[in-house]
Amino acid sequence: MSTTSHSIQAFYPREDQSGPKTRHTGAVNSRILGDGFTSSEVETVIDPLSRPWTPPRSYEQCPISLLQTGPFNYEISGRIVNFSSNPQEQGYYFLVVSDGSGAIAVKLYYGKASDYQLLFGQRVTVWATFIANSAQGSSGSIPFCASSTKIYPGRSIATHITFHKDPLNSDGHRILRCPLDCNLRDYTYLPALMTLKAYLSTGYDMAEGKILVCVRSVGPRRTVHSKKRQCDLDMVDITIFDDTATCILKLWQDKVHSAKTWTPNQTILLISKPTCREDDPQSGLGIGYTSMIEVDPEFPDADWLRNKVRSMKMKQSVHVPFPIDIWDIDLAIRGPNRTLFTIADIEDQVRNPESESDFTGKLNVIIVEMGLMEQWRKRTFCCFECCGIPVYANKPVAICKNCDTQRNLSPNPRIIGSVIDESGMIMAGKLVWHNDAWTQLFFGDKSSETLIANDSETDLVEQSWEDLTILSTAALRDIEERLLYARITLTFGWSSQLERLCIMGVEW
Repeated sequence: MSTTSHSIQAFYPREDQSGPKTRHTGAVNSRILGDGFTSSEVETVIDPLSRPWTPPRSYEQCPISLLQTGPFNYEISGRIVNFSSNPQEQGYYFLVVSDGSGAIAVKLYYGKASDYQLLFGQRVTVWATFIANSAQGSSGSIPFCASSTKIYPGRSIATHITFHKDPLNSDGHRILRCPLDCNLRDYTYLPALMTLKAYLSTGYDMAEGKILVCVRSVGPRRTVHSKKRQCDLDMVDITIFDDTATCILKLWQDKVHSAKTWTPNQTILLISKPTCREDDPQSGLGIGYTSMIEVDPEFPDADWLRNKVRSMKMKQSVHVPFPIDIWDIDLAIRGPNRTLFTIADIEDQVRNPESESDFTGKLNVIIVEMGLMEQWRKRTFCCFECCGIPVYANKPVAICKNCDTQRNLSPNPRIIGSVIDESGMIMAGKLVWHNDAWTQLFFGDKSSETLIANDSETDLVEQSWEDLTILSTAALRDIEERLLYARITLTFGWSSQLERLCIMGVEW
């Protein structure tokens, strides 16, 4: 049997003897045809976080307070309570993650800073292979933070982190919201918790002070030049409050993005060890290296503040939107069941625990106060609330100065002052008006032959309350004089959710 011996040249392709231009074209064509790697393999190398991560080994799920130092494989779940990046040492984020039992410091190394968008209160899962003792380290001064770890996503196949995006009211959104140092089984009080007023007066001297506040408004994002760092920094002012005081919370740089996820008059913050200027604590609070922010915590004091804020919002709100899809307005106005109430009857019905939660009826009242011209002179004829801040104008459309969004406004409820009948009185601004009810109040029912204002300026094809914004001062004064001491019949609906009388129609 003959054997064939191959020379070494047989294992290499023949070199192209063409010119430089031809060789360059051939190289381009070879790259177009492919270099041996699939698109998914190229994407995995360029962006390692884009591929789904599968744990290469077994990891033990463990509460943070029970973590042991040393080479252990742990799966840790919690929420971000603080984070920062070091401008002098680019390449990692410093996170503090809490699960209610304790906190852990995490150094998250990244290839690109844009790979992550860190937010306060965001739920994360960390797969770690080594736990270090941070009591003597740089994070030893952070409360309840006795351990630390390092994560190298994309570099080490054994360590990883996942940032969860939980839908509202999902199981993931509800878990891991118990505050640190809080035992819900026999809860009496949260240690070091104080009111905002007490903290601003003397409480900032305490080493472990905590405040429980609600977000009132989120200011616009601004750029401020730092003389100390000689650079421009992004910042945003957050107005926070409780039942005792109001102040400003300042967020800087990466922390600014968290403010976009907070809802005014709804988001509750438990802030541990906030920073402030000792010579002027009223100038505002900040978030320092050892501070913590727990977003929407679940414990009795937070529930009490939520109910308090809801009550305060109802009393202080300048605009309450008319509820939709609760009543059949046409049936309530013209239907067979039209009960005539007095103000005292409505109060008895509302306070009776055995009565229906929502009901409709008629109410015959006299307008004894008018504020049309007063609101017009103050340029608060129309109003709305955006970003937790009142928006006023004498036009039906205005732009929010905070978010630069165009908003449709409604008439200010304080245009109508007190109304009375033989049994009681309703104070100014306590009624929620439908837009059609405003039109019927100012111009009369379109279906009727009598109109309140017969002035030539108001003789429009399709009258609505918005037409008031183009009238002269004399025409507005005439309308106000005609409405004062006028007797009208209101078709109302009681909303148990708003705890307000909602006006659906006006009859003359």
